[in-house]
Amino acid sequence: MNDTQTKFQVIDEGQFRADPSLLAVAQEQLPLATRQVTPQRVAVIQADVSLAEQNVTWRTNLDAVTLQPGERLVYDLGTVVVGHFEVAIESCGSPMDAPLLLQARFAERLLEVDLDASKVESWLPLAWIQDDRRHVELLPATVTYERRYSCRYVVLTPVGQSLKWCPRLTRPEFTATSAVGERPVAPLTGGPAWLRRLDAVCIATLRNTMQAVYEDGTKRDRRLWLLDFRMQAKVNYVTFKDRTLARRCLYLFASFADDAGRLPADVFTRFETPQADDLYWFDYQLQFVMALAEYGVATGDLVTVRALEPIASRAMTLACSQLSADGLMGARTDVFVDWSTDCDKQTAVQALLVQAVRAWQQIAQLVDKPALGTTATDWLETVVGASLVQTYDAEQHLFVSGPKREVSLLTQVYMLLADVLPVPERQRCLAAMRARFELTTALVTPSTQGLLAEVLFKYGETDAALAVLKAYWGPQLAQGATTCAEVFAPADPDYSPYGSPLLNSYCFGWGSYPAYLLRVNWRALGARFPSD
Repeated sequence: MNDTQTKFQVIDEGQFRADPSLLAVAQEQLPLATRQVTPQRVAVIQADVSLAEQNVTWRTNLDAVTLQPGERLVYDLGTVVVGHFEVAIESCGSPMDAPLLLQARFAERLLEVDLDASKVESWLPLAWIQDDRRHVELLPATVTYERRYSCRYVVLTPVGQSLKWCPRLTRPEFTATSAVGERPVAPLTGGPAWLRRLDAVCIATLRNTMQAVYEDGTKRDRRLWLLDFRMQAKVNYVTFKDRTLARRCLYLFASFADDAGRLPADVFTRFETPQADDLYWFDYQLQFVMALAEYGVATGDLVTVRALEPIASRAMTLACSQLSADGLMGARTDVFVDWSTDCDKQTAVQALLVQAVRAWQQIAQLVDKPALGTTATDWLETVVGASLVQTYDAEQHLFVSGPKREVSLLTQVYMLLADVLPVPERQRCLAAMRARFELTTALVTPSTQGLLAEVLFKYGETDAALAVLKAYWGPQLAQGATTCAEVFAPADPDYSPYGSPLLNSYCFGWGSYPAYLLRVNWRALGARFPSD
């Protein structure tokens, strides 16, 4: 994982400034749909004993639950949802001789229930931890949690409870929100049950992350990131088929493009007026161009593509102007690509540039600008040619990166997606990659695992692609996950890059990518699957 010194590339000039006309389009009202979710079951457990040490008895009767001193209550909503919680509470026993001090924790996994937030050390703000502590002066009352939470479990613990009376809780209700509400998605038919289950979990993840924008994670950071958005939008185009939210997000990024052609890596949208982060990553700028082309092809909304083509063209003009004489982008410090800092990313960025120039070429075709298309085609020949000559080791049949000519799986994934190799050499490279790396264990982020599976599907390695999906997402399903995690290490299911699972997001947009891969490949896969 990145260290704190290399995590962010802050622009020197301060904030990106908004274009009012573009921002006005992005700000058009898109009301969220809501649905009421009632807990499926409830358990009363001891407050000072961990769940693992208790024999927990769940019950489905949610009618009044009375908590004695030293007890806590756990509601199970059945699945991870995003929204607001409320519960009615009354007192029983003697008259109230003190307020109710109520501690609440909203957890996406049961693992989070017993973790001590006071002991968490992290470079992330601890304010993201989903805890609440409040006094309720008089009962009966309905306690409403104004802050939005992402959770499956709601844990309520009276603190310092009076010995004379007890709180009795009734009518728990969670109001879940999503831009697509309960819009149905036709399920996959046939094939192994685990793949259909994975598809359903991915769709649930995407539904939750489709809020006022495509949020990266519903617990944390709850903002719009370019890479996450592009991956989520691709899943949406083959599932919910919603174009309104994707259009808003494209306009939001375009609103903050500066005169040089740079776009912000992310946008904060919970303010009354959206604000761009003062964070710039070169490869995210390329993601915008690809996202715009994919939007145009998927939706046919050429009005939006025409309106935003100048933004994409300015971004590509800036990118191409920074090429070296030999056609390479070269080493940069202002890139993300993937969380890992264990490998050189120079060639991966070159691969993204190739993909972005192809997308630029496609945008030119969509908006019928032949001259722009010619420019993009010329640049494509330059960057593809340079990529082959400078980054491909024909003896190893593998791509190399950086001054040390490093060979990494990350580099192979991105370059194979860029499609720069002649047809006969593609399978040699793929075979060399499979021989060099253990594909099911080499990566830990869902974004890159998804792209690895995409490469394998792309080149006909179906069994290997399914093995990658099963090795990474299968353990999550086995643990009962109802949504996809931000980061997951199958060998260490409780792993956190942030110091505690309390800061992990277990409903994260880029984790939904298998739903895209399965749906675009399902017809080809269908003949391989016996009927269940």
